[in-house]
Amino acid sequence: MLNKCFQTIFFLPIKSKPKDFIFEGPSPKSFHYREVVIRFLTILFLSVLSPLVFFGYDFRSDEYLGLFIISLLRTIALWHGSMLIINYWTTRYSIFEQPIRLLAAQFLTLALFVYLVAEGEIMSMKWFTGIELPFATKMELIITTQLITFLISSIYASVGFFMQWKQNLIRAQSLEKATIEAQYESLKNQVNPHFLFNSLNTLLSIVEGNANAERYIENLSEFMRYILKNRERQGVSLKEELEVAAQYSFLQQSRFPRRLMISFEVSEVYHEKMIPPLTLQMLIENAIKHNEISNENTLNIKVFVDGLNNLVVENTLKRKIDSEPSTGIGLKNIRDRYLILLGKQIIIQEDQNKFSVLLPLS
Repeated sequence: MLNKCFQTIFFLPIKSKPKDFIFEGPSPKSFHYREVVIRFLTILFLSVLSPLVFFGYDFRSDEYLGLFIISLLRTIALWHGSMLIINYWTTRYSIFEQPIRLLAAQFLTLALFVYLVAEGEIMSMKWFTGIELPFATKMELIITTQLITFLISSIYASVGFFMQWKQNLIRAQSLEKATIEAQYESLKNQVNPHFLFNSLNTLLSIVEGNANAERYIENLSEFMRYILKNRERQGVSLKEELEVAAQYSFLQQSRFPRRLMISFEVSEVYHEKMIPPLTLQMLIENAIKHNEISNENTLNIKVFVDGLNNLVVENTLKRKIDSEPSTGIGLKNIRDRYLILLGKQIIIQEDQNKFSVLLPLS
């Protein structure tokens, strides 16, 4: 059995980063270097040892060189091929969402791959060295290598599952922290909600008959209610975000009549896409905060979907002369929440006349 262990140990796949795992270690370059060195030395060691242990040929025999070359090619093929198979299916199926499909795909393809490589080795031995194994020995070799390969792969799959679970736990904690920061940013100036809504209802009765005032109060009330309703949620539909962004835009346009223009051009086909709550509101608020709005300069903000399925928040650019330097906290919060929730990076573009934030929708 010892010789068969040597024959099959090099089937061990090197597991790379799974679909939901993001390596954030302190020195990934050194980690990669060590893995390459270990892989090279192990392949060389097993290729030298295999003819000696399994086939019983020493360095002085005429067949050793041919067996060594076959063993080296076989070891490289199995090592890297198994790694590619495991990683390919891991990127196609999440172990948390589709575990049965992932394991079945890996099992079938890895079993077929190991069988083909083993058959190729047996045929190469016959053609290039004249060594032909008995049928029983061939079957024993194939079955044993399959069993040991799957045993070792299951160990690595367990380690990979633990790494994904640990990383998802870290991501969940990071998302919770980012969500709390967003709540604080949006609610830090909010008074007691019951008092606020009671006051708004009272104010609405006072200004009854004034259509603009009534609409302003209703939009303000709905906007505050949205904040309270969604402060515990990690994601909302784009339709909800557009509705609350329109309410917020009305409030701001009431402050800057005819000097602030905000338009929304988003097809209904995108309405079910998910987005962190208050993302659009924060981007519109940033544009208003950092740009001049005056009789001489109208601020135009446009929300639309481009040809690459990015939700774009675009504004004309004329920074305030006396404005405080931007801390970038708002954009950082959006970037962090978007990355954690959807696993995607937002894109920021700026030129002399325009500032844009692109939010990938697919």
